[in-house]
Amino acid sequence: MQLNHLDIPVPQTAVTKAFFVEHLGFKSIFEREDGLIVLLDEAGFALTLSPLPIGETLRYPTGFHIGFNLQEKSQLLRLYESFSSSFVEVVRPIGEVGGSLGFQCNAPGPILVEFNWRPGA
Repeated sequence: MQLNHLDIPVPQTAVTKAFFVEHLGFKSIFEREDGLIVLLDEAGFALTLSPLPIGETLRYPTGFHIGFNLQEKSQLLRLYESFSSSFVEVVRPIGEVGGSLGFQCNAPGPILVEFNWRPGA
């Protein structure tokens, strides 16, 4: 069994969509008038961005994040450099954690996003 779909509520779906499309290569495959957006990555993983219900405050639990494992160290370093020199808020600088090299940033929402590369993986 493989996880292949995740739905995340966000205050501004279009702004969050731009992050995933521009920086991570997702493609927008469906958009509804109410703001719901479905994004698809190259492996077929579907990320749905749902509009936050009116009057509801966004509050993910402490530690909630989504993560991406990169195949090459060079990919991780390029992404980190790109984020560090743009508007993306890097919240944990690149470093070693649990046998992998990685960093965390905030995607618009904010959504905590982690990127890792593990030697030999």
